[in-house]
Amino acid sequence: MKKQRKLLLALTGICILLLGGCGQGQKLGEAFAEEVNTLEGAALRVDQASPTGISFTIQNQTDKDLSYGQDYHLQKQKDGTWYVLEPENPVAVTLEMLWLPVGGEEAMTVEWKDSYGELPKGNYRFVKNFSDEESGYYLAGEFTLE
Repeated sequence: MKKQRKLLLALTGICILLLGGCGQGQKLGEAFAEEVNTLEGAALRVDQASPTGISFTIQNQTDKDLSYGQDYHLQKQKDGTWYVLEPENPVAVTLEMLWLPVGGEEAMTVEWKDSYGELPKGNYRFVKNFSDEESGYYLAGEFTLE
């Protein structure tokens, strides 16, 4: 009887450890084939990054005003390829349109713990969509979590 109880406790412990690991890995989506940072004079600079958020600065040294929204997505690099990181929960942002005028600079902070959880170690990109009067562009800032 004692052997069966010990075996049951050991199996329960193993199951708890295995289940505890679930949700720790991030789900990678499609490979991201679009070009980033192609708009000369515009930049997204990562100032500080943590497993749960980022502080960044966007700069517009182009000759046109840029528009953008609160939306963003994260990408993770694996084997030299960037993949869209699937959020654990929907990313909730407001649908307002923001403007960055010629010569403008804007510092922002984003917390993603509720959507992406706590990111494990790895190489990541924070990606936002911008547009001018003619085209749309992706600006991305890379960061590493160790």
